[in-house]
Amino acid sequence: MFRKFTTYFVITLFVGMIAGCGSSNPFVDDAQSNIKDQNFQAALEAAEQSIQNQPNDPLGYYYKGVALGEIADTKEATARQEYYERMNDAFAQAEEMAAQAEDVPSEIERIPAVKNAVWQTEHNKAIEYASDDSVKNTVDNPLEISIAHLNNATTIQPDSVLSWDVKAQVYYMNDNVEGAVNSMEKVMELKNSLEAEDYARMAGYYSLAEKPQEAIATLENGLEQYPENKDLATRLADGYTNAGQTDKAISTIEALIEQEPENPQFHLVLGTQIYKTVLTMSDTLKANSDQIFDLRQQMNQASGNEASQIKQQISELDSENTRLQQEINSLTERATKELNTVLEYRPNDATAYNTLGIIYQNKASALFDKRNRTDDNQMAAKIDAQAKDALKQAMEYYESAAEIDPDNQEYWKNLFSIYTALGMDQKAEEAMQKAGMN
Repeated sequence: MFRKFTTYFVITLFVGMIAGCGSSNPFVDDAQSNIKDQNFQAALEAAEQSIQNQPNDPLGYYYKGVALGEIADTKEATARQEYYERMNDAFAQAEEMAAQAEDVPSEIERIPAVKNAVWQTEHNKAIEYASDDSVKNTVDNPLEISIAHLNNATTIQPDSVLSWDVKAQVYYMNDNVEGAVNSMEKVMELKNSLEAEDYARMAGYYSLAEKPQEAIATLENGLEQYPENKDLATRLADGYTNAGQTDKAISTIEALIEQEPENPQFHLVLGTQIYKTVLTMSDTLKANSDQIFDLRQQMNQASGNEASQIKQQISELDSENTRLQQEINSLTERATKELNTVLEYRPNDATAYNTLGIIYQNKASALFDKRNRTDDNQMAAKIDAQAKDALKQAMEYYESAAEIDPDNQEYWKNLFSIYTALGMDQKAEEAMQKAGMN
């Protein structure tokens, strides 16, 4: 945390080097004296008189800035920004006038130090209200107050990467995603050398703000700068997936696996990404099957050209479903292979076991659905047996996941549904209790 400057220290910085020294400008002398006595409003009025009567004297503007900075400190954090804006303007005018003067007052050289001291005070206060419990507990809305102090800090020093960075974090803590995005964008704009973490955070805020394309672009830029960064690549794969660009997601992870084939995390991500593609295809397959069912119902009432058209539609949907099923089978096999690879390198990976359980449970669900659409009783019985075998495989994977992580209620919920489907009532009751469903 930054060292804090007390008000007395700032005042000393303002006037200490010239305390007791007179000037040819009585208004400046009054302003200086009033600041030393902490009579800031009177100091401001004297500085304004100096500007009015001796507009070319930079010290009038200087002490106007000093007085405004000190007056701001007497206000609530949310009411200071205007004073700091005026302070900055006054200091800028002081420097402008000093640039035209033959003898530059020593005070002008201290303007950067004065602004830095005031900035540090605001920045430090912001951190206290965001992270120090002893301070946070004194108010009802500590994060809002922290943000107000950070607004003040970035008003005083608009190019402070540190304050913009902290502001992004506090906005995020306060569930203000838009504020986090805007503040982090300033960090990306101002920071001379961006780190991989900066790209990751910016993309994360964009994702929360439901700006997937901006998140993807940020991660792509980050990977250009840090091509070996695995965290950025993994995030980019997720971004592609969320944007429906699954092919890019898969190729991104495949590139990582080429670099590090024995990394189980990459195989886990790849297996998961591939199976997400399977789920999308399965949704399409089911929608097509539902449409085929409806069309067959219509066929019973149709004749002539209408019947021919319906038959053609059914044929096209059947062909598409055949293609989809082949792709689903192939991709499911590949996803299963990747997840089993995870377990070779990391035998106690509960997530891999759980995902395998999901794969086989969904396989069982698809088979049950196929069974229900089959008119042939013998074929229906065969499909039913296949579905139950898939459920038993899912059960084994879910049980392994729950054994590794017994406190994960989602695993027990999955087991409850499997036990119920298989008629294992006692185990279903136990799973229900462990899932917190009773």
